[in-house]
Amino acid sequence: MIGMCIRDDEGRFVLAKTIWKSPICNVDLGEALGLLHAIRWIQNLQIDNVDFAMDAKNVVDQFHNEGSVLTEVGDVVEECKRLFSLYFENSRVEFTKRQANEVAHALARVAPSLASSNIFIDVPTCIRDLVMNEML
Repeated sequence: MIGMCIRDDEGRFVLAKTIWKSPICNVDLGEALGLLHAIRWIQNLQIDNVDFAMDAKNVVDQFHNEGSVLTEVGDVVEECKRLFSLYFENSRVEFTKRQANEVAHALARVAPSLASSNIFIDVPTCIRDLVMNEML
């Protein structure tokens, strides 16, 4: 279950996306796949100057590590690094505490009840209150 939210430089909602994949995998692999999907989505939208904020410290640390890790997670992170270096300038992947990433978690929680992939152009009801509270 993956939830992503694009916001502008003032924190206002732009777009959101949910992805539901089966089978369920371990947390680090799921977070790495979430980053990969986010990088591909943002690249397809041709948006630059992006801060990819994640609450998965292990994945963020691996992303910034010079070496590669020979695991399935490491393979996904290496693909993230490759795409990131090709398509993004003035962008970064950063760690944020889970409390600051509640919108993505709320989106991920509703993903199984939706189609395999959904894009929201309006603020979905599942995150409306969170988005409004963060704007105050």
